[in-house]
Amino acid sequence: MAKSYKMVLLLYMLELGAERWAEPVTPQEVAPFFHRYLMEKEYRKRIDFSDAESRRLWTYDETAVSGFIARMPLTKWAGARGSMTRFEDGMLSLVDVPAAEHRRIVHRWTRDVCEYRLHVHFERRAGRQEL
Repeated sequence: MAKSYKMVLLLYMLELGAERWAEPVTPQEVAPFFHRYLMEKEYRKRIDFSDAESRRLWTYDETAVSGFIARMPLTKWAGARGSMTRFEDGMLSLVDVPAAEHRRIVHRWTRDVCEYRLHVHFERRAGRQEL
């Protein structure tokens, strides 16, 4: 994983809870969480949010951040071959939504994997040996 952007978006969806995590989201509703997550820890900002384009987003501007999200992670994630997401009409959605009776367990597993991948990503990029 080169950048954490897709995992941060997924974490936002998972934060909505077991019942709502698979519902479609817009870049505008994700923007505050996305920005706060990457800016609240100096190491996250330094590792994944300090290139020329993202540095201009350090001061929160919903239009700019949501535009960045739509261009970068959403379009790339949904456009990837075999992707389980789609980005259409300004909405990110899952291609296959888990059945209601499985949603809680899939939510828990997905959250565990997402949090682990974010942790490992930032730990490795920070040059630390311990996880």
